Amino acid sequence: MTDGAVLLVGDLADPHMRAVADLIPSRRRIVLDAATLEPALARMTPEQIVVRSVEGRLFALPDSQARGWIRRLAPAGWDQGVPLGSHRAAVLASRITLLAAILREPSVSWLTPVDRLYAAENKMVQYRAASAAGFRVPATMIALDLEELAGTLGEPFVLKPLGPGNFEADDRQHVVYVKPQCAADLEGVDLTSAPFLAQSLIVARRHLRVVTVRDEAWVAELAAADLPLDWRSHPPAHSAFQAGKRPEVQAAAIRLAADLGVGFSAQDWVMDDDGPVFLDLNPGGQWLFLPEEVSGPATRVLADWLLAAE
Repeated sequence: MTDGAVLLVGDLADPHMRAVADLIPSRRRIVLDAATLEPALARMTPEQIVVRSVEGRLFALPDSQARGWIRRLAPAGWDQGVPLGSHRAAVLASRITLLAAILREPSVSWLTPVDRLYAAENKMVQYRAASAAGFRVPATMIALDLEELAGTLGEPFVLKPLGPGNFEADDRQHVVYVKPQCAADLEGVDLTSAPFLAQSLIVARRHLRVVTVRDEAWVAELAAADLPLDWRSHPPAHSAFQAGKRPEVQAAAIRLAADLGVGFSAQDWVMDDDGPVFLDLNPGGQWLFLPEEVSGPATRVLADWLLAAE
């Protein structure tokens, strides 16, 4: 087994980050994000980056044995309350820029390279790839005319944010859940203020969460009966998933992740009366809430890839 560096990008307070980090020997483990570049980064020149493991061992990049995984570029809320254009905002932007220079070191084999990760987070990019691969997706469009949306997608339809699915207001976090919408419900709403993606409503029989790590996939299932359209809005649903076997969906999820260039993904699919439908892919999504038969192997395979030799 190689003794190269393993770069973990994220906050160890995040249980997903911690679960993987605990499987990596500390002598090889370099943990950093934009908020905690020190002490992991020792020094950098245009020709070389020197990083420090948790135990203080130095690794010089380029290093053909180094591997890395990006969970989060910065911890949740690290820029909370920072005004745009302020000195503090400039400081945080500078730290992201420095981190990006590390993440684009070409000698490191990233499970998902940072530029692929950014691209794969875009829902329209996901649907373009899924459609090109021949997978079923909801009828999808972005339009400003409510009559056009209703006429093309039928009613009710659903709206999904193209940007973040959560925001802070009134000193608390709000999550934008998917709900059925009719054109009449949106009269007077400026759809250009925060662009949304509109889709036809899929009547799900079962919700599927598929976790992929390179060419392996695991699936967990949740019966859709008596649940809201967006199961995330119903807290008991998070612990109600059961491990399943859906070879067709697992193969499709692996193919889609590969087409998007992501080595890890958490994907949402549903089963309706006609079969599987792709809904969403998160290249840094959550999986630990799933049954051990899914979460355990996914965590171990991810860590094993990081530890493996080239």
